[in-house]
Amino acid sequence: MLRKTKALIIINMILLVFLLGLNLRLNNANAQSNGDSLTIPINFSMLEFGEKNGTNENVGSIDIEIPSSPLNLTNIQLNFTDINLGREIKTIEDQPYDYGEIFKKNPASKRLGLGVQINLTEATIIYGVYIYGYKTSETTELIDVQLRGYDSLYNKPNSTIYRSVNFNISHISGWYLQNFSNPLSLSAGNYSLVLNGTNIVSAFTHYYWAYNDNDPMNPNLHSSEYISQWLDGVQNSPYLYKLIQKTEQSYNPEAINMTIEVDDNLYNITNDLPGNGKVEISNINLPLNQSNLIFPVYHNQSVELVFNVSYILELENDLASPGTLHISETHDNHWSVIPIINPDFSNYTVKFNFPQSWLDVNVLKNDINITGIVDINYTENDIFIPTNLISEGDLWEITARSSKIDFSLDVSRTEFLAGQELKFFISEPLLDGNYTFNLNDPYHDKIYTSSNISESNSFTYIIPSSAIDGDYKAYIYWFNGTDAGVTTQIFVITLPFAINWSLVVSVIIVVGLTSAISASSYMLIKKNRKKSAARKETIFNRCMDILNLNYLLIIEKKSSLNIYDQVFTDNKLNTSLISGFLEAIRTFGLDITGSEEHSQTIKLEYKNSKIIMSDFKNFRIIFIMKDIPSNQFFDSIEALSYEIEEKHGAHLKEFKGNLQPFKNMEELIKKHFGTSFLYPLKVVGTGKTRISATEKAMIGRAMDSMEKNKSKYCYTTQLMQEKGFSSKDVETIFSLIDKKVFQPII
Repeated sequence: MLRKTKALIIINMILLVFLLGLNLRLNNANAQSNGDSLTIPINFSMLEFGEKNGTNENVGSIDIEIPSSPLNLTNIQLNFTDINLGREIKTIEDQPYDYGEIFKKNPASKRLGLGVQINLTEATIIYGVYIYGYKTSETTELIDVQLRGYDSLYNKPNSTIYRSVNFNISHISGWYLQNFSNPLSLSAGNYSLVLNGTNIVSAFTHYYWAYNDNDPMNPNLHSSEYISQWLDGVQNSPYLYKLIQKTEQSYNPEAINMTIEVDDNLYNITNDLPGNGKVEISNINLPLNQSNLIFPVYHNQSVELVFNVSYILELENDLASPGTLHISETHDNHWSVIPIINPDFSNYTVKFNFPQSWLDVNVLKNDINITGIVDINYTENDIFIPTNLISEGDLWEITARSSKIDFSLDVSRTEFLAGQELKFFISEPLLDGNYTFNLNDPYHDKIYTSSNISESNSFTYIIPSSAIDGDYKAYIYWFNGTDAGVTTQIFVITLPFAINWSLVVSVIIVVGLTSAISASSYMLIKKNRKKSAARKETIFNRCMDILNLNYLLIIEKKSSLNIYDQVFTDNKLNTSLISGFLEAIRTFGLDITGSEEHSQTIKLEYKNSKIIMSDFKNFRIIFIMKDIPSNQFFDSIEALSYEIEEKHGAHLKEFKGNLQPFKNMEELIKKHFGTSFLYPLKVVGTGKTRISATEKAMIGRAMDSMEKNKSKYCYTTQLMQEKGFSSKDVETIFSLIDKKVFQPII
C-alpha cells in the first residue's frame, strides 16, 4: 500500500509539473523593431559675429561704449584724422620783478590801463589767460581783462576788442585764471593783452600787474600804458602772462612715435594723409566684460595731443543655443536646435559648427524652410547665416538627423522570477557618454528608469514580488553630446509557483484528480491575466490616441466646406498643410470612395504630421495627429462615421451651406474618442454616486492640483505628471468623467 501511495504521489507531481510546463514561455532575447523613445535636452554653442562702428572727436584716447553682454574683440581698424596738439598752457613770462599799477588819484595823477604784446606764430585757439598780480584790500571796483588788436606802427593796443571779462584777482599776489566763455580762433600775428580800468572813479582802487624788466624770456615784446590814451609801446619789460591755447598744426603719427595700447600691447600708428594715421590689429581675442573699452594713445610730445578717430571693432560671442535630441528605436536620431538670434551689431552674422555625423540639415526661419538660401558646408560642417537674412524677433530652428550608433549588451540570462535581480552589462568597449536604462512592463508602461551605471558597467533592477509575468522590454539609450544610439532587450519574468503539499495529499486521496484541478485553476488565472492585460492595453491606447490628436475636421465633400472642426493643440491650424495634403491626394489620383456603405480610411505622412482621412458617403473626416493611432482608434472612426450618417445623413445630402444642424457634433466626438479627457476638468460633489477608494484618491489629487495652481479647474496631464503615465490613473479619470464628478469645461 505504501509503495502505491508513493508511486501515486510521484505520478501526480510529474503530471502537475508537465501541465504547468505547457504554459511556460521560453522566449529568446532579441532586438525589437518598435518601442519607446527618449527626448534629451541639449545645448549647443554658436558663434555670432558683428561690428561696432563709431567715432571719437577731439580726444586724446579712445573710449568706446560696448554692450553689457560678454563679447570677444577679435579685430580693430582705426583711422585717425586731425592729429594736432591739444589745449596747452604756454608760458610767455613768469618771473616777477616789479608791478605796474592801475589807479586814479585825480585827473592829473592816473594810469587806467596796462597792455602787453601777444605774438602768435601760427593759427591758434585762445581759451583764456593766466595773469600774475593782485589788488589792494580796499579795492571794490571792477576792471576788465581784454584781448585786443595791435597797432603795429606804434606797438600798442588798438580799439578792436576780441574778448573782455571781469578781472579775476584777489589781494594776494599770484597767478589768476581769466577764462573766456567762448574760445577765440586767431590767425598768426600780433595782438594785445590788456587790463582796462578806464571806468574806475575811486581813489582807493588799485590793481597791480607784475612785469619783468631784469631778464625777460621774451624781451622783444612791447608793453604799453594808458594815461589819457595808449602810449607807444616799449620793449624789455613785458608783463607776466600765460596763454591757454591750442594750435592748429597737424602731426604725422610716425614723426611723433604715435602708438596705441591694446590688451597691454603697443601698436604703431602709421602715416596716412598729412595729419592722418591708421592702424589695423588682427587676431586679438580680447574678452570684453566691461561697459567701456578704453585704448590709451601715446606719443613723444610733452603736451596733450588730440585727434578725431573712426573705428570698426569686429566682435564675436559664443551664443548658447538650447534644443532637443529625440532617440527612437525605429527612426534615426532627430536633432533640433533653437537659437535666439538677435542682431545687436552691424554686419551681424551667425556661424554654427554642427557635428560631423549630422545629415539632412535644415534651417527654419519663422517656420519656413530657408535651407536653400543659407550656406551649409558639409566639408567644414558649418552653417553660415548672412546679415540679410537676420532681423530682430525672428524664430529660428535648425534640424538634422543622424544615424544611430550601435552598441551591444552583455546579457547572461533573459528569464527571471519575481523577486530576483535583473542584471545586464554594457559590452566592452564602453562608449564615452551617458547611458539611460528604461524598463517597460508587458502593458507598455514604463516602470523603471535609471541613468546611474555601476562601476562594473552594469544596470540592475530588483524585480518586485508583486510583478506581473510576461515580456519586459529594456531600452538602453546612449548619448555623448554629438552622437546617440539605442538598443533593446527582452526579459521574461515569471511568477514563482508554490506547490501546496496539503493540496497534493488531498489529490492523492481523491485518486489523482488534483493535477487536473490545479492545471485548470492555473489556466483560469492565466486567462484572467490576459483579459486584464488586454483591458489595460485598451486604456493605454485610448489615452495615447487622445494625446496624439492635434486637429479634427469634417468636410462636406461636394463643396469642400468644413461643417465642423476642433483644435486640440495650442498651435494654430496650418491651412496650407491641409490644402497641400488634399492637393497631394488629387495629384496622385488617390480614390478612396469605392464603397458608400463602408467608411474608407487612408493613412499618410505629410510635413512631419500623421494624417488620417476617412471617406463615407457625403462627408470626409480628417484627423491630424502627432503619431499613427492604435487599431481601436480606427474602429472609433468607423463607428463615428455611421452615427454621423444616421443623425445627419439627410442634411449632408441636401447641404447648401447651413451649419446649424451640425452644432451637436462635438458631443459625438467626445462619445466616440473620449476627447473630454483633454478638456479642463471642474470637480463637483459626488452626491449619492458610489466612489471607490482609488477614485477618492484621484479627486484628492485634483483638489491639491487646483489649490497649488490657484485655479478652478485642472487638467488630466496635471493629475498624471507626478507619477508618470499609469493605465490605472487613466481608467480612474475616465470613470470620474463618466460619473460626472469630473465635469469637462467646454
